[in-house]
Order: sequence, then structure tokens, then C-alpha cells
Amino acid sequence: MTNTNENQQVKWSKNDWIMLGTNALLFVIFFIIFDNRLPANMASHYNIHGEQDGTMAKWSFWLMYAGIGLALPTFLSAMRYIDPRKNNYSRFEGYYQLMRWAISLFIHAVILLVILDNIGYKLPAIQLVVGGIGLLWMIIGNRMGQVRSNFFVGIKTPWALSDENNWRLTHRLAARLWFIAGLLMFASAWFVPSPWTVGVLLTCALASSLIPTVYSYILSRRK
Repeated sequence: MTNTNENQQVKWSKNDWIMLGTNALLFVIFFIIFDNRLPANMASHYNIHGEQDGTMAKWSFWLMYAGIGLALPTFLSAMRYIDPRKNNYSRFEGYYQLMRWAISLFIHAVILLVILDNIGYKLPAIQLVVGGIGLLWMIIGNRMGQVRSNFFVGIKTPWALSDENNWRLTHRLAARLWFIAGLLMFASAWFVPSPWTVGVLLTCALASSLIPTVYSYILSRRK
């Protein structure tokens, strides 16, 4: 019976197909609408001031988009099936689905921003990207305390992976820190000058990741 249940759990699910199909559909829609309007040599990289400082051929851009927009969401769907602790994913299914969709839609939003810039719409790229990352951080962090022990999602320190209580306490702290960090990132996008916005982003990202890691180690030492 156990083997049968495990085989059922590793089957590609309806939600996985919906995610893959949605990402493929968005790619096709963007290609049909914008391909003829994009220049042969596209702006593809921007400095901390939002100024273009790198280009790539249009065909390379679409290839990169296919790789990031399709391959990454597919990996996010597949990773649960190769995780040694795949049975735990059912315990945070809602969060797992939310995380996958949030990351996927964020990728498409950034690609759309690059496309619009290349066809002449001058948007505040730095503010939009940093603000978007802030929202993503808040969405992922808000329910991070629901994550259960696994090897792909969450703060995967060796001390948390080896102790269920350490994992639980570490992710409760991480959930608060990620939400606060995301809020600061979002606010900085609109109220902090552009050269400093990236600094706030990096500081918040590092702090929200490193502090739970150190906390996990301290918990282990105390035990």
C-alpha cells in the first residue's frame, strides 16, 4: 500500500499541467504581439540608474525567455517529485502552489517590462523591478511558516533539516523577516533614490536569509 501511495504522489498533476500551459501560452502571446515590433538588437541589461548598458540579438532574447519563462516554472513543478521528502509537500500544498505562481508571474512581468522598454515605452524600470521583488518577498514570506521539512523550499540549513522543531522555529522567524524585508524593498522603490534602492534590496535580501540561518545554528547549539 505504501508503494502505491508513493507512486500516486509522484505523478505529474493537473496543477503542474496548468502551470506549464499558462507559461507556454503567455510566451506565445508575447511573441505574437511583440516580435514584429522589437528591434533586431535589443536592450537586455540595465545599470542601477535604469540606463541601458547591454544588448542582445532578438532571437537570443526569445530563447532566453523560453528558458527562463518555461524551463524554470517546469523545474519548480518537478522538484517536489525528486525530493527525498516529497511526502511532506502535501502538508504545505497551498503555499507551494502560491510560491510557484508568484515566481512565474514575476518572471513574465519583468520580461514584459523589458519588451515595453524596447518598443519605446519609457517606464521607471528600477522602481518597478525592485517594487516587484518586494511584493514577491512579502508573498513568499507571509506564509513561510507553513513550509515543512524538504530539500528545495525554505531555509534549508543542516540543523533545520535534521530537527523538525528547529525547522519550525526557523521558518516562523524567516516568515516575519521576509515579509518585513519585502515591505522595505517595496517602500524603497518609491521613496529612496535609485542608486540606493539596489543597496536596500541587497541588504534586505541578505539579512532575511542570513539571520534565520544563524538562528537555526543557535537553536541547534542550545539543544
